[in-house]
Amino acid sequence: MFNYKIVKDLNYSDKQMFDLIIDVEKYPEFLPWCKSTNIYDKGTNIFYSDMEIGFNLIKEKFTSRVTTLNSKKIHSEAISGPFNKMNNIWEIENLSHNKCRITLNIEFDFKSFLLRNLMGKLFEVSAIKMIDAFENRANYLYKN
Repeated sequence: MFNYKIVKDLNYSDKQMFDLIIDVEKYPEFLPWCKSTNIYDKGTNIFYSDMEIGFNLIKEKFTSRVTTLNSKKIHSEAISGPFNKMNNIWEIENLSHNKCRITLNIEFDFKSFLLRNLMGKLFEVSAIKMIDAFENRANYLYKN
């Protein structure tokens, strides 16, 4: 099982970052390993997402249940696919008018021994690249 926590202060409002993180349909536009997404069964605080991810020659598909709490917390849990367990929990804290703190807790374990060993070596680097991709996307969307 892999666990990682990243905390980062950003010069964007909590609403801007929440809107960016929850917009899973746009992930293929800026997350390098996200190849496609399909969103369905959208409710008030919940939806489901099919996602295809790829690392070089390895491609995997999985389904996640995504839930939100008060525009401050986003929980994505894999319910099918290559994971024994996969949870991403985003927490967004307002610091001032245009500044927020995002905390990402990642927890996952692959069913496949091969994927588990491969990702074990790349896990921390991938988590940091993911946060950087979200920050770069915020720069693209929100900088005047």
